[in-house]
Amino acid sequence: MLEFNYHRILVGVDGSKTAAKAVKKAIAIAHRNAAKLYIVAVINNRDFIGVSKSASIGFGNVDPSTIENLKNNFENLVQGYVDEAKKAGVSEVAGFVSYGDPKTQLATEIVADKKIDAIVIGATGVNFFTRLTLGSTAAFVIAHAPCDVFIVHRDKKKRL
Repeated sequence: MLEFNYHRILVGVDGSKTAAKAVKKAIAIAHRNAAKLYIVAVINNRDFIGVSKSASIGFGNVDPSTIENLKNNFENLVQGYVDEAKKAGVSEVAGFVSYGDPKTQLATEIVADKKIDAIVIGATGVNFFTRLTLGSTAAFVIAHAPCDVFIVHRDKKKRL
């Protein structure tokens, strides 16, 4: 049986249920490997200029307080996950908020900067059209990351 030993694990979060599930998996992997865990939320620049479906600001002038509120929300989210990881016994945990394209930040930039050897990311389950026009972050990370990538899927809906 092959054994893998990861030293620096990255998990990307966005406030979704799938990302929360990815954090739990990343915590387990970090704990099992005595690895450092990086928990990061990437604020997509598209959210500021209104070109994404989820844009919280839209076209026109960007109010600095809106950007600051968005950043604070993500910092609180990340800090909650950092606290959860520490409570679970992960001794080295760092959390931060970054700006840019989540795809490249998670797949290459943060990986290179922090010398990441494993990424855990949620599969968001976006619809087919969105994957065609914007691309799937998870698919991009799989294709471009120079390290192992774990994809965490959302829970299947229970059928009666």
